[in-house]
Amino acid sequence: RGQVTGHLFIDTNGNGTQDTGENALPGVTVIITDSLNMTRSVTSDANGNYTSTVPAGSTTADVDETTLPAGYVQTAGSDPSTVNASAGSTTSVGNDGYQPQGVVTGHLFVDTDGNGTQDAGENALSGVTVVITDSLNMTRSVTSDANGNYTATVPAGSTMADVDETTLPAGYVQTVGSDPSTVNVPAGSTTSAGNDGY
Repeated sequence: RGQVTGHLFIDTNGNGTQDTGENALPGVTVIITDSLNMTRSVTSDANGNYTSTVPAGSTTADVDETTLPAGYVQTAGSDPSTVNASAGSTTSVGNDGYQPQGVVTGHLFVDTDGNGTQDAGENALSGVTVVITDSLNMTRSVTSDANGNYTATVPAGSTMADVDETTLPAGYVQTVGSDPSTVNVPAGSTTSAGNDGY
């Protein structure tokens, strides 16, 4: 027999490495399938580590994603991982990092009468660029769709949505909403940056 071990952590910045200040990920179930095709479940401890004693031979560790916190997406390691467990030794299946992520959305429309509400007959505003600045100060551009909606998946935390006014039709002036808008995006949730009318 031998042992297999692994380590799980929160990769807050999504760079694939456990940096100073990034915590371990405890309480996550890992399914171990040994060389005899027998399975057992282990759970990561307070330090994010898990261990299992197995018969020597090919062994697979598979993180049970249903036991991860909501919105956690793998950014480091490979899952499942297969290693050859050697008799009398401990073999690492590697480190797996997960970044907490959420979704930010917004809506743009043509406020023809300027009353601050999208009334019947007032169209969505498509093809407008919105610059998203996430909690890691990284930016990306998204474009409003045919329904005037935009969406971006971001690391959890403070997120800013800023309409690029140069992509609005000429002469369009904001009548409702705030731009830029900053919202807190919790992991595993969808947060609206609001409706903006022009």
